[in-house]
Amino acid sequence: MCTAVFRTPAPLPHQAGARVRKPAWRAAGPVGLMGLLCAWGAVQAAPDCAALATWTGGDSAATSAGLVPAGQAVAGQVLPAAMCRVQGVARPSADSHIQWEVWLPQAASAWTGRLKLNGTGGFAGATPYARLAQDVGDGFVTAGSDMGHDGGESATWTLGRPEKVKDWGLRAHASVAVAAKALAAAYFGASVKHAYFEGCSNGGRQAMMLAQNYPDLFDGIVAGAPSMFYPDLLMWLLWTGKTLMPAPAPALPVLSRSRREAITQRVLQACDAIDGLADGQITHPPACRFQIDALGPQGDGTLTAAELQAAQRMVGGPQRLAAQPDAEPRYGRAQPGSEADWSPHFADNGGYGAFIGHYVYGQPSPLFDWRQRIDWDGVHDQVKAALTPVTAAPSPDLRRFVARGGKLIQTHGWNDSVVPPDGSTGYFLALTQWEALRHLPGPELDRRAAALTPAAVAAGANEWGPAVRQYHRLFMLPATSHCGGGTGPSAIGGGLPEPPPAWRNTEHHAVSAVMRWVEQGVAPDKIVATRFDGAGRPTRSRPLCAYPAQAVYKGAGDINDAANFECQAAVLRAQDISRGELATLRNALGQRGVLLPHR
Repeated sequence: MCTAVFRTPAPLPHQAGARVRKPAWRAAGPVGLMGLLCAWGAVQAAPDCAALATWTGGDSAATSAGLVPAGQAVAGQVLPAAMCRVQGVARPSADSHIQWEVWLPQAASAWTGRLKLNGTGGFAGATPYARLAQDVGDGFVTAGSDMGHDGGESATWTLGRPEKVKDWGLRAHASVAVAAKALAAAYFGASVKHAYFEGCSNGGRQAMMLAQNYPDLFDGIVAGAPSMFYPDLLMWLLWTGKTLMPAPAPALPVLSRSRREAITQRVLQACDAIDGLADGQITHPPACRFQIDALGPQGDGTLTAAELQAAQRMVGGPQRLAAQPDAEPRYGRAQPGSEADWSPHFADNGGYGAFIGHYVYGQPSPLFDWRQRIDWDGVHDQVKAALTPVTAAPSPDLRRFVARGGKLIQTHGWNDSVVPPDGSTGYFLALTQWEALRHLPGPELDRRAAALTPAAVAAGANEWGPAVRQYHRLFMLPATSHCGGGTGPSAIGGGLPEPPPAWRNTEHHAVSAVMRWVEQGVAPDKIVATRFDGAGRPTRSRPLCAYPAQAVYKGAGDINDAANFECQAAVLRAQDISRGELATLRNALGQRGVLLPHR
């Protein structure tokens, strides 16, 4: 019989002496990890790092392995600690070539017993070496990959290569995680005790897909600004691209940077103080009722008719062209106060129109002119049908992940115009409705979902929110754009900006918070976000409260110090539920059975 040897992870830095519970071993993912470990003789430590170069298992094989001393640079990253670097390739299909790296602390005494994988944004196409370097210095076994292709943000790899799109969609992380666990067991003679995943944007989408599709692989997940409704997100990006840039560069945006910044200033004048504090940021933008029409030709003339129309489309979100003015939107929208962060060139620079042309229609650029071809009726439906099975993670059904004790932290910036933030708040609402309705037969659940009103959604969230927060916590970041940026504090890690090492603790760091939740059962009610100057000094900190709670100023003390704020519980009302959130909620419930094809 093969038995794994466990070692207890080291406590987090500020928890020296803390007791850490020891959950039983669970096999990882669709590939039988315990079988791989036994086949390799995982209970026996590898004689040296170089011996791992011969490792094979599942769909992966190592190609090289060797020790790298502290202080040496790897891919431009200076190593903070000595490590064993293993490189390899996974081939889950005949057209797959996923190049991965697994970095292990050189000494067993330096390993915390933890594994962490790192998601990558956009089209990936490059291993996240900076994250690997930080992780191995923090005592993790860490891993990453190129997601099965190179080329960065070019979409050329998607033309005629459906298996590569599947690898990028999810399979890469599953293959790498299984390999990393087996290599850790082979090298240290002990199994990974706890496994974690973090990522933002497309990395956040990967995080949500792993929770839904491979619930046994990770114990704790941090998903930042997740683009989990991926086909709808692509259509939003093309909506914003066509709205802000009706013609490609060298044409100029309809709304210049100065115009967008001017709109934000007017919004702040109207809504900054609605949370009781005029501090240059809006704590809860959906509460802002600013009327953009007041800036148009029929208002004060700040915006021309064309500029006003572009702004209206951004704050309205994509809708079917034939819809009535009050029809439910197809996806989210830009929030009040985010205007300065609108990104006119993002769709063109990201190649998202080309991706749709390649994968959905089999046409290369420039044959597929997305500005001419895209609409929000038939094309939107075709894109959704083609891409959902391999890229989307819309389901609120996390029962398998939750049943084994999995914990999920989700974060999102309110000023995000790349991935609209009401996708995250809407998903939280979908989780609460799933808790309320999941016992119903499918047809009845669908009927109830279609009939949901804002009042019913608010009531359900208030009743079922505590049950959801047993396994999922959402933290919204005011004045923060896509995966960081903006004017608000956002250094919390988890795919957002990393705080300095001294700040990477359970109070200020999302990954540390999810580790304590998994290992000690202490759920985070707040995470303190910090903004640092160029010298690494904090200039503003604010508590992020588990949604829908909000940070409220105590009335005295420095407004730039989180200690002078407290989290105040919020009771949701019908008027708090936006049309975009309602659309996201119905989208999630209607796709509760979506699972990516693993093979």
